[in-house]
Amino acid sequence: MGPKTSAIVAEASRNKQSSKYKKSWSPTSKRFVCFLDIMGFKDLVMRNSHKDIYELLNKLSKHRDDLENTSSLPEQYDSDTLKTVSFSDSIVIFTKDDRPECFEVLTFAVGWLFSQSLIDGIPMKGAIAFGEMSVNISSQIFFGQPLIDAYLLEEEVNYYGIVVHDTVERYFDEYNVNKNIQKLYIDCLTPLKSGKINHLNLNWISSLNLQNDIDINEKEKALSLMLKQRRRTSGYPRKYIDNTSEVINLMYK
Repeated sequence: MGPKTSAIVAEASRNKQSSKYKKSWSPTSKRFVCFLDIMGFKDLVMRNSHKDIYELLNKLSKHRDDLENTSSLPEQYDSDTLKTVSFSDSIVIFTKDDRPECFEVLTFAVGWLFSQSLIDGIPMKGAIAFGEMSVNISSQIFFGQPLIDAYLLEEEVNYYGIVVHDTVERYFDEYNVNKNIQKLYIDCLTPLKSGKINHLNLNWISSLNLQNDIDINEKEKALSLMLKQRRRTSGYPRKYIDNTSEVINLMYK
C-alpha cells in the first residue's frame, strides 16, 4: 500500500496501545477472505489489443503485489498481514488471522485496490467473509467455508462494489472493531441478482482521496468514473454502471 494509505490506517488506529503480538502464518486459522472478480474480462480482450490488455493486467498485478507491502504501517500491524492469490480473472485476499488489526489493514487495502483498479479502467466486484480457512501459499492449498461464502456472495453482486457477508457482521458484534473502520461499511439497499437487499458495503469511494495529494469531491470523482466506464460499454453491462451510481448516491446522500 502507498504511504497515504498507511497514514490513514495510522490515524484510524490512534490511541491504540502498541502491540508486540507477532507470529508466523498458520496454515489453518480463522481469517478474513475477500474474493474479487474482474468484470467484463472477455469483453476487454475482444475490444482491445493484446498489448493493451497485457499492460492493464501488469498494472493490476503491481497493485496486487503492493497490498502485501505493509512494512510502513504502525508497529501494531504485522508486516505480513495479507496474502493474495489470483485465479484466472479473480483475486483472493487473505488475512493472517482474526485480529481486528488484520481486518483494518484488509479494509484499507481492498478499498485502495478497488478504487485504483477502477481508475485504471478495470472494474471489479467482490465480497468479504470470515471463518476458519486453510491457506498454504507454497503448496497452493486454499480451502474453507469463508472462501465459499465470499465467492457465492460475489456471484450475486450486481454492481461494482464489495459486499459484506453475515459472518463479518457477526464479527463486528463480537469483537472490538475500531469505530472509524466500521464507519467505512455502509448499510444500504444493495443490487444483487435476486433484487435489491440491505447489506453492508465497503465504502471504496473514500479511498479515492488516496490517489492525490489534494482533497477531491469523492462522490463526484466516483460518478465521473462511472461515466467513463459507461462510454466503454453497451447493453446489459451498463446495468452494473447504473446500479453502482445508485449505490454511490445512497452512500453520499
